[in-house]
Amino acid sequence: DVLSVAKASQAISGRIVLDELVDMLMRILLENAGAQSGALLLIRGDDLVLAAEASVAQQAVQVRLHLGQAVPESALPAAILHYVRRSRESVLLADATEPIPFAGDPYFVGHQPKSVLCLPIVRQATLMGVLYLENTLVTHAFTPERVTVLELLASQAAISLENALLYTDLQQENSERKRAEETVIEREARIRRLVESNIIGVFFWDLGGRITDANDAFLQMVGYSRQELLSEKIQWTSLTPPEYHAADAQRIKEFKQTGSLPLFEKEFLRKDGSRIPILMGAAFFEESQETGVSFVLDLTERKQAEAERQAR
Repeated sequence: DVLSVAKASQAISGRIVLDELVDMLMRILLENAGAQSGALLLIRGDDLVLAAEASVAQQAVQVRLHLGQAVPESALPAAILHYVRRSRESVLLADATEPIPFAGDPYFVGHQPKSVLCLPIVRQATLMGVLYLENTLVTHAFTPERVTVLELLASQAAISLENALLYTDLQQENSERKRAEETVIEREARIRRLVESNIIGVFFWDLGGRITDANDAFLQMVGYSRQELLSEKIQWTSLTPPEYHAADAQRIKEFKQTGSLPLFEKEFLRKDGSRIPILMGAAFFEESQETGVSFVLDLTERKQAEAERQAR
């Protein structure tokens, strides 16, 4: 009756969390449908995914949520689902035991339902999902009155599903953003620990040549003070001897294309004009291809040891 439909519609509209909405929706729909079992499928991207299955057992509706799960092969009549999705028209098989257009679907061979109803759930010309209902005991289970009620409830369900899906997407977006922020914080914390340990020289740079920050190990390596760093008197381009400029330009080009840079050896010019052999690695920050961090190892002792071995 009208009062029952109004109460059911109000109950559906009062849910914003997707799993709660789907659970309540399936219970209300089966209670008003005269169906033994049913399934709700939702459009997610380009796919039709299973949201829930429900069945009536001992006069109680049992709902199994499968949010986002692919539809198992032969678990539902694919021919009907694809037709309803494509045409956005309902399919009512009052007596599915008679010759029907979908009789070739493997599902009907295995399950042999007697009554079938499949409804599109549409919101402002946009297909939100598909509702599949069946009864395996009696034919003509879905009377015109019940179909009318289900169509009314499906209209309300479309509005509620749209809101719940938007809310779910927003929650997911917020969660992904939070995870990304936590990843950035963790990455920066790891880099900061390495910087402050002064085990190896570390400096931060941009492709314009600026060194924006560096640890004490790097400053000692090149012979500059932190005040000179803060005064922007140090540039990695000016630390590089002229004969390395062409190789650096090629490395930057490859760096931008691949996003990675193998360790390489070169020299830096110290403030007093002397040269220091180094092993260097570099990485762009994930959010930029203009700024990054480099790790520098002083090879002076290793080079001296090699020279002494060769002199023997």
